[in-house]
Amino acid sequence: MAVRERVLHTFQRVRPWVPAVSFIGGFVWDALTLGRIIKSVDLFILLGYLTGAAGILIAIGRDVQFRGSQYLNAVLQFLFGGIFSALFIFYFLSSSDLPGYLVVLLLAALLIGNEFLENRYSEQTLSLVLFTMSGMMFFNFALAHLFRSISTFWFYLGTLMAVLLTLVVRGVSKRDAGSIAPAMGVAALMLVLHAVNFIPPVPLVKKEMLIAHDLRKSAGVYSGQVESPGWRFWRSSSPVFHRAGNERVYCFTSVFVPSGIRTTIRHRWLLYDERRNEWVTTSLIPFTIEGGRETGYRGLTYKQNVVPGEWRVIAESESGAALGITDFRVVAGEPSRMKSVKL
Repeated sequence: MAVRERVLHTFQRVRPWVPAVSFIGGFVWDALTLGRIIKSVDLFILLGYLTGAAGILIAIGRDVQFRGSQYLNAVLQFLFGGIFSALFIFYFLSSSDLPGYLVVLLLAALLIGNEFLENRYSEQTLSLVLFTMSGMMFFNFALAHLFRSISTFWFYLGTLMAVLLTLVVRGVSKRDAGSIAPAMGVAALMLVLHAVNFIPPVPLVKKEMLIAHDLRKSAGVYSGQVESPGWRFWRSSSPVFHRAGNERVYCFTSVFVPSGIRTTIRHRWLLYDERRNEWVTTSLIPFTIEGGRETGYRGLTYKQNVVPGEWRVIAESESGAALGITDFRVVAGEPSRMKSVKL
């Protein structure tokens, strides 16, 4: 009996931490393993998750009692987990610069922190925030697939639809079923972050990006040479590109685009100006991509007159949102180690 009491006592002590630990564990696991492409069938599944979450929120808000109603919170947590695993993490994994990663960390911290505010959670405030974010992520993907477009307009329309859906759910629930203000605040924050290009244009996702020598396309296959630094304990902050004579410098990018979507990607070539202490754009080269290839649509650009120094190439959408960034340092001379690549 003493052992049983100790086990129960220990469980009661760690019980408040279980939701947060589960959330962190799921977040990390999905961030490490999520790499599949979201297809139309996935969107129907996610629509089912979102619809189920709306129904449970209404049931909890109206204090509906039935056999098994005590498990509604657990089911709701499962539905949110499914939505965020497929949309939230996939959405933000397409971030390629520091602001995007900081946004991810900030939102994760807010979500985890709210897990400990039991009084707010019981009022459904946190659930409404999660529901609003889930709706935004879902509609952003769904509208892009439905209309075969990644126009910024669909992001704003998707956000509006998510907000209206949250207001409907909140309105059908009891009047005191949580505060709506945090959910509206999160929606407003996401709009601002998207407007300043802190959030990448889903459903575009960078697959690969590299700098190469003599990169060519033949029979649908890209082949070229990349420098191999060899095995060592340390690496310089940027890979080195040894340029002989007037050799071209190639940048290869692979981006996933859903089937039916046709858009333009741009390579922004920048050179670091040490006197001005800033990056200066030297070229902005566009190329058209069309979706449907699961390993990503592949494209390349090159520069002929590249001076020695620190260089950066940003793969970006037409609106200027970054999809991928690669830094490298150009020095004069012949590379000592090279390896062939096929892409």
